[in-house]
Amino acid sequence: MKHLKTALSLIVLSTLLSGCSAESTEIAPLSIRPVKLLEIADANASSVRVFPAKVAATNQAELAFRLSGHLVEFSLYEGDTVKKGAVLARLDSRDARNTLLNREADHELAAADFERKGELLRRELISQADYDTAKALLKSSQANLANAQDQLSYTELKAPYAGTIAKIAIDNYQMVQANQSILVLQKDRYIDIVIQVPESLAGQITQFNPNAASQPAVRFANNPAVAYPVRLKEHATQVTPGTQSYEAVFTLPHPRDMTVLPGMSAELTLDISPQMAVTVKAVLPASAIAKRDQDGQHVVWAYDETQGKVTQHVVTLGRITTNGIEITNGINVGDQVVVTGVQYLSEGLTVKPLRWQRGV
Repeated sequence: MKHLKTALSLIVLSTLLSGCSAESTEIAPLSIRPVKLLEIADANASSVRVFPAKVAATNQAELAFRLSGHLVEFSLYEGDTVKKGAVLARLDSRDARNTLLNREADHELAAADFERKGELLRRELISQADYDTAKALLKSSQANLANAQDQLSYTELKAPYAGTIAKIAIDNYQMVQANQSILVLQKDRYIDIVIQVPESLAGQITQFNPNAASQPAVRFANNPAVAYPVRLKEHATQVTPGTQSYEAVFTLPHPRDMTVLPGMSAELTLDISPQMAVTVKAVLPASAIAKRDQDGQHVVWAYDETQGKVTQHVVTLGRITTNGIEITNGINVGDQVVVTGVQYLSEGLTVKPLRWQRGV
C-alpha cells in the first residue's frame, strides 16, 4: 500500500511539471507601442481675420450756395450722375446782375477820370494829390467790379468733381440761406471700406505680408461669392470714441459689374501674419523633436496610417516660442507626428495611435 501511494504521487508530480513546461514554452505575442499623435495644421490659418466693414464714399461733399436767394433752377434727383463743372442749381440772379452793371459803370467812369487826370498832370494843370486820388478811385472801382462778378457767379452751384447725387435736402423754388446744404455729392470712381480694428491688432494692420497667400480683399453683401482686392488708404492713430478700436480705411475702384452704394455692409479678409510667418510649417512641442547622434540633425517621427509604421523626417527648426518650436521645413500640412516618447522609436517600427476614451 505504501508503494502504491508513492507511485501515485510521482505520477501527479510529473503531470504538473509537464504542464508547467508546456506553458513556459509558449511564445508571447509582440506588443505594439501606442503613440500620441498630432496632425500638422496650417500654421498661418489663424492669422487670416475677417472684419465686418461698411462701404463709404471716397469723396463726399455737402454743397451749398455762398449767398442767400430764391432757388429758380433745380431739377436733379437722387442717384443722378453729373460731370465736373456741371451747373447743379441756380438762384435768381437779377439783383446780382444789376449790381454788376452798376459796378461796371463806376469802373468805366473811374477809368476815364484817371485818364483825364493823367493828361492834366502832364500839362501841370492839377496837383499830384488830385492825380493820386483818381488812381485810388480806379483801383477801388476795379475791386468793386471783381466782387460784383464773384457775387453773380455765386448764384450758380457747380459740381467740383464728377460724381453721383447722394442726397437732396431742398426743393426747387424755395428761399435758401447762405451755406444752407442743398445736396450731397459723392465721387463714384473709387469707394472706401471702413473697418474697426481692436487695439491688440492695431500695430499689425499697417504691416502687410506681400508673400502671404491671402491678400486684403473685400466681399459685398449683395454678391458674397466675389472678392475684390483692396489697398490700405489711411488709418487712425487715436481710438474711436466709446470703443477700444481704431478705424482703418481701405479703398478700391468702383466695381463695374455690380452696384455698390455707401452704407452697404461688407466683409474684409486680412492676413495679419508677420512677413516671416509664411515660412513656418508648424509649431511643435519640444517633446516631439529628437536629435540624431550620428549627424546631429533634428528629426521628428511621422506616422504612416496605411502601414501603421513610423519614419524619421529631418526638419529645420525656427524660433522657440511660448507655444513650442517652429518648424520651417521637413513636414507638411496633414502629416501626423508623434509628440511623446520619441526616444523609444525606431525606423519602420509598428505603432498604434493612442485613443483617448471618456474617463481615461
